[in-house]
Amino acid sequence: MRAVAIEGFGGRDRLKLVDLPIPEPGPDDVLVRVRAAGVGLWDAKTREGLFGKRSFPHVLGFEASGIVESAGENVADLGEGDEVYLYSGGCCAEYVAAPAKKVACKPASLSFEEAAGVPVAGSTAYQGIEEEIGLKEGETILIAGAAGGVGTMAVQIAASLGAHVLGTASPRNHDYIRSLRAAEAIDYHGDWVAAARAAARATASGGVDAVLDCVGGETFRRSFETVRDGGRVITIVAFGEEIEPGRGITHHAFSARPEQRKLEKLSEMFDAGELRVEIEDILPLEEAAKAHERVEAGHTRGKILLRVG
Repeated sequence: MRAVAIEGFGGRDRLKLVDLPIPEPGPDDVLVRVRAAGVGLWDAKTREGLFGKRSFPHVLGFEASGIVESAGENVADLGEGDEVYLYSGGCCAEYVAAPAKKVACKPASLSFEEAAGVPVAGSTAYQGIEEEIGLKEGETILIAGAAGGVGTMAVQIAASLGAHVLGTASPRNHDYIRSLRAAEAIDYHGDWVAAARAAARATASGGVDAVLDCVGGETFRRSFETVRDGGRVITIVAFGEEIEPGRGITHHAFSARPEQRKLEKLSEMFDAGELRVEIEDILPLEEAAKAHERVEAGHTRGKILLRVG
């Protein structure tokens, strides 16, 4: 099978289109013939060695869509011919063997290309909003980096819960995040802290109840200035930051856990018309280096995908 792999850590020049054996699924796995694979900044960080050791050749890619070719003997809920999407390693290849617990039937309303752009950002946003924050109807949430992959999913999930959503983005993306049902779009180039606090004063809770930080750095540190006493701040990027915010504010960083139940819930939401995914570009598998270049440059509004089969 064709696959995008690295033989060692480094820059985009390490990416090679190689021919590898089709993986053998175990008893708890499904073998998926990949139709499309998503590319994100996490792939570039894996390529550079920032996510820890790997054995080589290492096939990149954490999300894909495709058709089940076969299922292991212990897999009861997925079978040959099922159209699926998954959050697992080794996705930038014509075939991937993945644990069934990380695979679910894709949203019927999405194409294979659209579905391939959902698993990582969608799972991260869902876990962040529903589980890490525990957002409730009527609460006000600020999503920092609302036009990014996780941010756009988070805006929609928060809005579907009946929350009042504030989102930071560049002015060119303000109409876009409003179309995702953000109540307020805030320019991160300006005094976004003051703008967020002002926007929240008129809400039911009178302040920002929670922040989902998708930016890190100074944005994460200043997020604590926006929330009310007893508010919650979570981040998907600012790991290892030592902050003592006071005022009863809680905070932590988290990484998404790949789980079938999250993908199933996302499928329900897509098919109910509560979510949508934006595609920036679809490139052939052999242009994986260009895809990495695009995500590393930033400022993409939608997903960069690789068409595989």
